[in-house]
Amino acid sequence: MLVRVIASLVICLFFFPPLARADETELKIALGNFRPLFAGPNQSALFKDLIDGVYAYIPSKRITYRYMLSNARLVVELNEKTVDGAANIFSKSEINGCISQPIFRYSDVAITRRDRGMKINSVEDLKGVSVVTYQRARTLLGKAFNAAVADNEYYKEVPKPKEQARLLAIGMVDVSIGDKYIFLHSLKTWSKGNFDANEFVIHPIFPDVYTYMGFNRQELCDEFDLALSLFKASGRYEEIFEEHLFALGYRH
Repeated sequence: MLVRVIASLVICLFFFPPLARADETELKIALGNFRPLFAGPNQSALFKDLIDGVYAYIPSKRITYRYMLSNARLVVELNEKTVDGAANIFSKSEINGCISQPIFRYSDVAITRRDRGMKINSVEDLKGVSVVTYQRARTLLGKAFNAAVADNEYYKEVPKPKEQARLLAIGMVDVSIGDKYIFLHSLKTWSKGNFDANEFVIHPIFPDVYTYMGFNRQELCDEFDLALSLFKASGRYEEIFEEHLFALGYRH
């Protein structure tokens, strides 16, 4: 009789696993609000996929997300301890907790129309060409960029990435400066598919910039960093970046 009971329990656990293991701990993580790096529930998002990839190596944690919060709100939620972690944090000085090793990569690049045949190999090549970029770019992109565009009467900063994509696509500017994933997503949503991503050339003239996961407790940072190192060593970290670029239609 006892053998039958045990067998029945094994079958039930195999075919009907519990929603959460008894030794799992729930973590609440707040996410940002700019696409395609973040998105709403059940939508593909580059940075969320990176977080999920890391936590695949921490089976003791069950993650629930709070979606589409501003950068300022992420910091408030973390500091008020209404969440356990937040993505993405720009510096340790913002929060009353700890930060992970760098995980979220921003790839600011110069983008041109392929039919123009422009050669942009360095920041200095931006001199004398019309440039559109995001607000505060002259502060954030460094001294060399600031010097290159300082006397450029055709330099413009706009508040929305879709405007950058539109101005470059219709030939109103020579170069758009910004994160390549945000540009390609903006192009796709603005043009509704009327412009192919491969009509444009990406020129990687800026160093990558990284931000961090922020946590309330040091042990959460420590276990995340260990899992992040395993995630990167597996090759899956870089694969996710490539998959999202491919999903946006870019093949070159």
